[in-house]
Amino acid sequence: MTETAGHLFLTGEMGIGKSTLLKKLMARTEGPVGGFFTVKSEQVFPGRSSLHLLSLKEPLIPSASNFLAFCGERKEETAKRFNRLGPAALTAVKNPGLLVIDELGPHESEALLFWEAVFHALDGPVPVLGVLQKAASPFLEKVRSHPRVKVVEVTRENRDKMMDFLQDHEKVLMKSGSL
Repeated sequence: MTETAGHLFLTGEMGIGKSTLLKKLMARTEGPVGGFFTVKSEQVFPGRSSLHLLSLKEPLIPSASNFLAFCGERKEETAKRFNRLGPAALTAVKNPGLLVIDELGPHESEALLFWEAVFHALDGPVPVLGVLQKAASPFLEKVRSHPRVKVVEVTRENRDKMMDFLQDHEKVLMKSGSL
C-alpha cells in the first residue's frame, strides 16, 4: 500500500452543515471525483420518506434504481441494496483524484460487501472526504479508528469557521496535492 493520502470525515449533529462543507471542499478538487451522496426524498415513493445512494458518476436524482431504504426501517434488503449500490459507486469513476463518501451511518451495519469496499478505499491511495453520522456501531467505530482517518466535529460554534480551518489544514486531507 502506498500511503499518499489522508482521509477526512466530518461528524456532528444532523442538519449542522457537514454535507455542505464537504461539497465546498469537493468543489476545490481538480480532476475526477468518485463516490456517492446519500439523500432523503419524499418524492420517489409518495407518502414515504426514502433514502437513496447517488453515485457521482450518475445524475444526482433520487429514483427507484438508487433506493436504499425507507426511513426508520432496518431490513435485510437494506444491506443487499448497500452491497449493490455502494461498491459500484466507489469504483464507478476511473482514476479519481478524490472519493466522496457522504454519509456513513448505522444502516450499513449488515452490509459486509459495502464495508469491504469502504475499507478498500481507505487503504488505497486516493484521498477520501466523507461524513460520519454521530452514532455508535462497530462499522462506524472501525472507520473512526482507521489509521489514515481524521474525524473533525462540526458544531454550531465552529461551522462558520470550519472552511478556514480545513483550508489551513489541507495536509490532513491529502499529501498528493489534489486539493
